[in-house]
This record gives sequence, structure tokens and C-alpha cells, in this order.
Amino acid sequence: MRRIFINHPITDTFSLSAEDTHHAMTVLRHELGDILEVADSTGAVFACVIAAWDGSLAQMKMQKQIAAPRRQDGKIIVATAILKNDKFDWLVQKASELGADTVIPVQMEHCVVKLSENRRHDRVVRWQRIALEGAKQCGRTDVPVVGSVLTLQELVRQYGAASFVVPYEKEVLPFKTVCNLVKTGDVVICIGPEGGFSPSEISLLHTAPHCYTVSLGPRILRAETAALTAVSIIMYERGFT
Repeated sequence: MRRIFINHPITDTFSLSAEDTHHAMTVLRHELGDILEVADSTGAVFACVIAAWDGSLAQMKMQKQIAAPRRQDGKIIVATAILKNDKFDWLVQKASELGADTVIPVQMEHCVVKLSENRRHDRVVRWQRIALEGAKQCGRTDVPVVGSVLTLQELVRQYGAASFVVPYEKEVLPFKTVCNLVKTGDVVICIGPEGGFSPSEISLLHTAPHCYTVSLGPRILRAETAALTAVSIIMYERGFT
């Protein structure tokens, strides 16, 4: 059953948005009395019945809770350089499916794509929609947040209390040596652009109190591949919770 997400805590009765109503009633052809799964802003999932439909908004009645919010050992934050073409779209979708909590687009020195201020908002809205679709597809109970575009300096300043894991092609320290250090707590997976990190960017990242540059092995990975590899490793270490 495809899950519907609402952006507020559930109540005994509530209305679906116009978009979700259209999808449920017109696209999926649900009828009055049908049961839908609804995940609220806390990450809990409920069985809800379609109680009424006026042609515009579907009125829902909550029947019972069927899943509690997922247990978390800390947030997984994927901070990735903005990638060209549709690579960032694909990364957001797959990070959502794997269980990342937040995706942050980062404007870095060697980024091929340089987003103007006017274009940044539209891109973030697009990426948030892709994250929502990924969450619906994989059956998770919450939707990852796609943050505003940041510079690397802003990223370090805002998330400096978290652990930073930075896959870096010039590093020889294997990722597995730091796995125990990032099993709990918030962790930022920071991925460079197609052209790689500049030396000054690596120095900046190391100003974070808990920053680990690591190797993902002898093969040269694309940025989006490196990001999802790192997410998968940390999710495995945390038991895929």
C-alpha cells in the first residue's frame, strides 16, 4: 500500500491536501471507506479511512496506529557538492531510499554547476519533492529534509558538533577504521564535486572537532557513488534503523 505523508501530527479527523486527494481518489481510484496508510510529522504511521470527499479534499478518520516512529541513533546528513545534469536528483532519491535524514547541497570550489541565488530555491523545492517520492517508494515512515544550498564554511559552522566523514581520494585510512566512531550520534557525510576537494577545503573540513578523511578503496568512485556507499556503510553499522 502506497503511503501518504502529512506535515503535522495526526488527529482523529483531518483533510488530505488537494494533491494527495487527487492522487488517492483520481489516480489510484480509491473510494469512500477505503483504508490508507498515513505517516504524520512524528514518523508514526496510522490506518485511516476515507470518510468523505467533496470533490476537492478527502476527509480522513484515523482508526489505529500501525507503526511507531523509527528509533534513531543519530541523524545521517549527506552533504554533497552540487553535481551536474541529473546526478544530484538521482543521489537525493537513493539517499532517501537508503535512510538518510538530511541532504544538503553544497557549493564548492570545483563544482561544475554554479547555482545563482534565484535558481537555488527552485532546485531545493525540486529535490524535496524527489526525496518525498523516494520515501513513498521505499516505505519509510519519515521524509528526509533537503536543506538550503550552503557553502562549505557554512556547513562546518552549522554542523560542527556532528562527526564528519569525508571520503577523499588522497586518503589511505580505510573507512572501516572509523566505523565505531560514527555508530551513534549525528554524522555528516561530506562528498566533493566531480573535480574533487581543493586542499583549502580539506583544511577547512578538518577545523571541525571530529572530522575523519577516509578511503573507500582503490577504485575511483563517482561522487554520487561515493555518497551512497558511505550512507550504506553507516546504515549497516547502525543496523539499518
